[in-house]
Amino acid sequence: MRVRSTVVATMLLPAVAAMSWLALAGDGSSAATKPKPTCTPDGTSLKIAAKNNTFDKDCLAAPADTPFTIAFNNQDYDIHNVSIYDKGHGDKALFKGEVIYGPKTITYSVPAEAEGTYEYRCDPHADTMIGTFIVGSGGPTTTTTATSSTTTTTRFLNLP
Repeated sequence: MRVRSTVVATMLLPAVAAMSWLALAGDGSSAATKPKPTCTPDGTSLKIAAKNNTFDKDCLAAPADTPFTIAFNNQDYDIHNVSIYDKGHGDKALFKGEVIYGPKTITYSVPAEAEGTYEYRCDPHADTMIGTFIVGSGGPTTTTTATSSTTTTTRFLNLP
């Protein structure tokens, strides 16, 4: 009997571990575990800073259909900027701020944008310096949510 238990445990444990990993991993997105930042417009003069290659805010908001400014304080001895992209429509650039070498400040004048939820980022560090940009109430017109499902079939061996 001990041999049978060892064989079953040897074959069963990796299968259970794999199923547990798949259940925890989900579809690979972190959206289910990390809520999307939200903020609301509070005027047309926005402020954001960069330090240690990170932005000091994860969300910026501006009113819809109204020009606004972004006062950007680059506190690093590195190059940074603030640009706004529409990820829901092919990563279209809505505004590209001038890249500056810091420490330095700059104020960007941004034209009016349509209501929606966009992304802002530092172009030279687009993989790590990213945030949510909400125009107006954020509206559902520019966001796209993709979902996927995974089916896992597990077969247990019936050993003698």
